[in-house]
Amino acid sequence: MNGGPATHHSGAWRHPDSDADGVTSYERYETLARLYEKGLFDGVFFVESHLPGFGTEQLDTIRFGGMLSLLDPLQILTAMARVTRHLGLSATMSTTFYPPYIIARAFGTLDRMSGGRAGWNVVTSFQDSDARLFGHDHILDKAARYDMADEVVEACLQLWDTWAEDALVIDRESGVFADPERIRYSTYEGKAVRYAGGLTVPRSAQGRPVLMQAGASARGMDFAARWAEVVFSPHSTGSALRDYYTELKGLMVDRYERRPEDCVVLPSVDVVAGSSDAEAAEYAASLDALVEPRAAMKVLEMSLGVELKDVPLDTPLAAIVPDDGKQVHGAVARLLGWNSEGRTFTLRDAALLQCTSDFTPRYVGSAATVVDQMQELFESGCCDGFIVTHALSPDSLSRFVEFVVPELQRRGLFRTDYPGTTFRDSLFR
Repeated sequence: MNGGPATHHSGAWRHPDSDADGVTSYERYETLARLYEKGLFDGVFFVESHLPGFGTEQLDTIRFGGMLSLLDPLQILTAMARVTRHLGLSATMSTTFYPPYIIARAFGTLDRMSGGRAGWNVVTSFQDSDARLFGHDHILDKAARYDMADEVVEACLQLWDTWAEDALVIDRESGVFADPERIRYSTYEGKAVRYAGGLTVPRSAQGRPVLMQAGASARGMDFAARWAEVVFSPHSTGSALRDYYTELKGLMVDRYERRPEDCVVLPSVDVVAGSSDAEAAEYAASLDALVEPRAAMKVLEMSLGVELKDVPLDTPLAAIVPDDGKQVHGAVARLLGWNSEGRTFTLRDAALLQCTSDFTPRYVGSAATVVDQMQELFESGCCDGFIVTHALSPDSLSRFVEFVVPELQRRGLFRTDYPGTTFRDSLFR
C-alpha cells in the first residue's frame, strides 16, 4: 500500500470509482483494512518515499499522480488497527536516518496498541536527496549503511526486551502499577550507534514487531538472512526467483544457523481479477488507458541511475542503461529482464510498465486463471506466498477478495480463518 493516490498503477486514481478524493482521510484506510481482513490477508505493508526533486520532469510524479507517500504510514496503521483484530500492520523506517530509540518506540507502540500486529520494514535508503532532507550532504556508501543497519537492529532488539512480560502489574489494591525489578536497562556501543537506558513501551503480545526486508544485493541478502522474517523478493518469475530463494535460505542456515522456515520469501504479483478472462482484460485495459508515462520518470531515474529529462521516450532502453546498472538499484534487474524479450524495448515501454505494474508480473483473468498462475509458482518451491497489489482502490482489492480468495480456499491453498491473534501467528502458524 501507499499513503497516496497510487501504489503500482499511477493512472487508476483517475477512474470515477477510485477513492483518491479520500487519500488523506481515515475512512479510506479503514475501508481498505476491513477488506484486507475480510480476505484473511496476513497483513498490509506501506512503502515510503519522499517528494521528488525540483526539476520540472521530476515533478511530473506529483503532477500526474505517481508513487507518492503523502502521509505518515504509522499513523495510518493506527487507524487501521482500530477497525481490525487480526491484520498485520507494517511500515518502513530507515536505519540510516532514525536512531534506534525512535524506531523501537514507534513500532513498539503500534505493536502494543494493536495487540501484537506490527511489522517493521528495515531499509537503509540510497539517495542523496533523502540524505539532504535529514540534514546530511550525501548518503553513506552501501557497506557503511548496512553496517549501521546491523547495529540499529541489534539495538532495537535490546530495547524491545526492556520490559518483561509480567512487568506491567496494574494492581489497584496494592497500588503497584509496574514492577521495576522486571525492567531491564541496557547499553549499546557500536561504531555508528549507541544508547543507554530503556524503552518506555511495555512488551507486546508477540514480544516485538516482525522484521521485514527486501535485500537484493549480496550485502542486502546477507542482512536479510541474518535478521528478516519476511523478505520481499526482487524477482517474481522463473529461475531468478528460484535461485534467489535457494540462496537466501542457504545463507540463513549456513551463515546464521537459522531454520529456513523462520523467514518467508514473497514475490510481488499485480492481480486484476474479474468474472471472466474477457471482463478482466477489458477492466485492465480501461485502467491502463488512464496512465501518463511521464509520471514514471523520477522512479526510472532512481532505478537506472541516469538523468532522463532530455531523453526521448522512444529511445531504446539498451542505449540508456549503464554497464553497472545492476549496482544502482534492485529494480534495474527487472528492467533488464523485460528488455530481454526479443524486441526493442524503449523508455516509453519502461515508463508504461512502471506506471501500470511497477514491473511486477501481472495476473489478469478470472479467479481460475489467476489462481492457476499463483499455484504453479507457489508449488514450484521458489516462494512461500505472495505480496498482492491492487490497481484501482478499493475496487481491485474487492475483486480479489470476491473472486480469488474463494478459489484459493476451494483448492486448499489458503486459510479459512486466522490461526491466532498476532502478525507472527498469521505468518508462521
